[in-house]
Amino acid sequence: MKYVIPLITTITVLIILVDIASYNYLYSSSNNMEKKLETIEQNIKSEKWMNAKANADDLEKTWGKISSKWAILIEHREIDDIDMSLSKLKSFIDTKDKDLSLSELKTLKELYGHIPSNEKLTLENIL
Repeated sequence: MKYVIPLITTITVLIILVDIASYNYLYSSSNNMEKKLETIEQNIKSEKWMNAKANADDLEKTWGKISSKWAILIEHREIDDIDMSLSKLKSFIDTKDKDLSLSELKTLKELYGHIPSNEKLTLENIL
C-alpha cells in the first residue's frame, strides 16, 4: 500500500509531462506550417505561380515528415482533412485559379491552427 500513492503520483506526472510535450510539438510544427502557407499566399496574391508551386511542394514534403508524428497524437480524420485540402491547393495552384487557391489556403490555415488548440490541456478540453 505504501507504494501505491507514489506510483499513482508518478504516473499522473508522466501523463501531464507527455501531454505538455506533445502540445508543444503540435504547436511549433503547426506554426512552421502556417509560415509556409503565408509564403504561398503571398506568391498566389502576386500571381507568382511557379514560386507558389515550389513552395506548395516544399509544404507537402514537410507535411509528409510531420504527419506520421501527428498521427500518434491526434485523430486520423484531421490528418485526412489536411491531406485532402493540400491536394486541392496544389491542384488549384496548377490551374492558376487565384480565388480557389486562396480559399483552400484559408482552410489549411484553419486546420493547422485548430488542431493544437484542441489538444491543449485545458479544463474545457477535458470536460
